Amino acid sequence: MTTSRLSMVRWGLWCALVVALASPQALAAAVKRKDSAPARPEELSFPEEATASARPRDVKTWGMEVDPESHTTTAPFLEVALDTSSGGTVGDAPARQPLARLTLGGTTTWRNYCARPGVKSCGEYDRLPANERLGDTVSYASSVPYLGIAAELELLPLAHSESLLRGLGLSLGYRRGYSSTNVTLVSDAGRSTTREVVATDSVLTAQALYRYFFGMGEANAPLGYAGLRAGLLTRAFDVDESANSPLTGTHRLFPAVGLEVSVPLLRWVRLEGAGQFFLSPKPGNGLGAGSAALDAEVSDYGTSVSSFGWEAELGVGGDIWGPFGYSVRFRVSRFQDTFSGAGTKLGWDEGGVAAETYSSLHWGITASY
Repeated sequence: MTTSRLSMVRWGLWCALVVALASPQALAAAVKRKDSAPARPEELSFPEEATASARPRDVKTWGMEVDPESHTTTAPFLEVALDTSSGGTVGDAPARQPLARLTLGGTTTWRNYCARPGVKSCGEYDRLPANERLGDTVSYASSVPYLGIAAELELLPLAHSESLLRGLGLSLGYRRGYSSTNVTLVSDAGRSTTREVVATDSVLTAQALYRYFFGMGEANAPLGYAGLRAGLLTRAFDVDESANSPLTGTHRLFPAVGLEVSVPLLRWVRLEGAGQFFLSPKPGNGLGAGSAALDAEVSDYGTSVSSFGWEAELGVGGDIWGPFGYSVRFRVSRFQDTFSGAGTKLGWDEGGVAAETYSSLHWGITASY
């Protein structure tokens, strides 16, 4: 009996102690002692059901900052920007030019050539009375426009930099057309002979570029540019020697300088134009022909020659889907050669003039990176 009473007394004391510790005054004292002690960061915890107002205002969560006024995050948990390296942008980032652009396509070309003795232009000779038109003349015209292939590569390795050198680049081009044309030779006696001649038209270009890029108002709108280009060009019109044609081909190797401009009208349409001036594009200079054939381009008409030429083009281009786009341009190239001295052809005792004109349509697809 005594043991039972002692057990009851002991349990009563324990219950009284628990009640005393659970009282509001005891809890407040415990909380006060806990708040006065420095808390380690790893001991901080926030239950899921706690409200945002109960959290300290200087706490930074993963990838977010808590706004002390609105208690909302001011930055997203994860922000991703995509750059395709093809001039595209995300959000308000400025547009960028591609580092490289390849154009593959074809050409449709019309060629005209004339040579007249003792005058300064073919038109001047053709206006002379019939009895004054003396000597051998050559008239060449494409019976139909001839087709060809074309490829051009533009490289701007610094296009994504912020320096003034970002407009520096290089342009490499190749074109080759296949022509079946009619050649008419008129003799001093007035007899004319017309023959069909097969020829190839080849063009090689290697030029340095500098472009100044400009925007059109919107932050991520396509960029336009105005630029300069300078370098070397070759143009060779090779006539089939087996045809026994009196017409000699022309081979030219010369420097050129020019201007170019591209203005975006819409995201998928831009207006493009260019012009070049050829520096002394004399015939008889070129690649891939024997010295005798090159010399004949001058010696047939005189002992020396001076030449000038120019080129102009206008067209449209744009982006269709992703890195792929299109380009369509119309281009005119003209050369004029003035000969002096006596040539081997009949009537070319005091030189004369020859003019060569190429009118071509260039079309193709583009791929940018």
